[in-house]
Amino acid sequence: MTLFQKLKEYSGSGFYSFHMPGHKRQTSFPSPLPLELDITEISGFDNLHEAEGILKDAMEGAAAFFGADRSFFLVNGSSGGILAAIRACTKRGDTILMARGCHKAVYHGVELCGLKTVYLQAELIPEWGIFGSISPTTVAETMDAHPECRVVLLTSPTYEGVLSDIASIAEEVHRREGILIVDEAHGAHLGMGEFPPSAIQCGADIVIQSLHKTLPSPTQTAIMHIRCGRIVEQEVQRQLAVFQTSSPSYLFLGAMEACVEYLKKHKNHILPKYTALLREFYARTSQLKHLRIFYPMEEVYAHDRGKILIGTQETNLTGPELARMLREKFLLETEMSTVNTVLAMTSLCDSEEGLRRLADALRSIDAGLKKQNLTAPEEMTLPNAVCTIEQAVQSEKEAVFAENAIGRISADYFWAYPPGIPLLVPGEEITAEILEKMKIMRRNGVEIHSAYSLEERIFVLTLDTEFSAMV
Repeated sequence: MTLFQKLKEYSGSGFYSFHMPGHKRQTSFPSPLPLELDITEISGFDNLHEAEGILKDAMEGAAAFFGADRSFFLVNGSSGGILAAIRACTKRGDTILMARGCHKAVYHGVELCGLKTVYLQAELIPEWGIFGSISPTTVAETMDAHPECRVVLLTSPTYEGVLSDIASIAEEVHRREGILIVDEAHGAHLGMGEFPPSAIQCGADIVIQSLHKTLPSPTQTAIMHIRCGRIVEQEVQRQLAVFQTSSPSYLFLGAMEACVEYLKKHKNHILPKYTALLREFYARTSQLKHLRIFYPMEEVYAHDRGKILIGTQETNLTGPELARMLREKFLLETEMSTVNTVLAMTSLCDSEEGLRRLADALRSIDAGLKKQNLTAPEEMTLPNAVCTIEQAVQSEKEAVFAENAIGRISADYFWAYPPGIPLLVPGEEITAEILEKMKIMRRNGVEIHSAYSLEERIFVLTLDTEFSAMV
């Protein structure tokens, strides 16, 4: 019996609830959710953080399907899984080797665990302004130069669908007795159909996927896969209980199990259909004269074609302007826009009509555009880290005007969201180049977010902190 079947059976059993949740499964209250199925950890329904029954069976079924030794349902999204993975594999003061292009949840994990950082930077693809794959050679050389790094954390695929050679990277990391964590939030569908293999299939030790991003599962549902041998499984499970709610939604848990069961039964039908729809889309947009559609190039090991990246580099449109046209004129809401790109995320739930509408809209917009010379963005120099993120966050801060922040130490994060990758993190020296980069992004309609700062003022460490004298 599946979890949803058991929930339905229980809702009609006549049991009266003198327990949480407060709606008491009464359907008379207005709610878009099936309240009659929403329960807490009562007898017979197991406990997510100490699963021994129906939830244990569901997660074991997911592990078998995805090819993991163990899998854990996540109700706090991939972010909760990332925080737990970092905490389980490091000790305060350790140094983590991580991709600079990681999601902000990784940086928050570094902050909470008091870690030092060494960054891996993929090669920039100038004409697109995105980063390519991280090279296994780069990982090996960096680990040799920094033998204190025992944990490596990468994002693959990236927001734009760029994948790294995880199998070769895992070999290099394991050869140096390290642990490889992969943020695969955007790749829960990998390893199915014609898509490249997933990171867990390629030998990574911990892989976190957002089921809700590319599979039929509700927002906030995710999954962590582990490969036993190099990690302490019990510590991973303990940290998951720390970073997730102690009152997990059974609607989420049931939906995750149902998602896996659906894929088991229908993947041989829906995956070929999905890839056929993508092939048709790329064929229908192959003759665009001004707009560009991203295809893999030598800087890219592999690419998830389900992430449709549209470039405006050679047109008189910015990315945000194109996104606005698609939204207002064609009722097509895209995932993200940068200065010169728009990202349309697809999934195996997309319809033929939806992809045709996008292709037709792009062809219509393309016909009315003018060509302009391509201005390739320059790669930004990584800021100098003066102290750790934790040290900066816990130091005294003050707000100064942007022009007075040059040469000071940032006390704040700055990122474009989505995708949530920081341009500047606490503890790094603020340069004129960084401020100019953010100014250009804002001028072209890209929103820059921060925790404290406003556009006119930036939070920096006060001059009397010990770290300010180090700049």
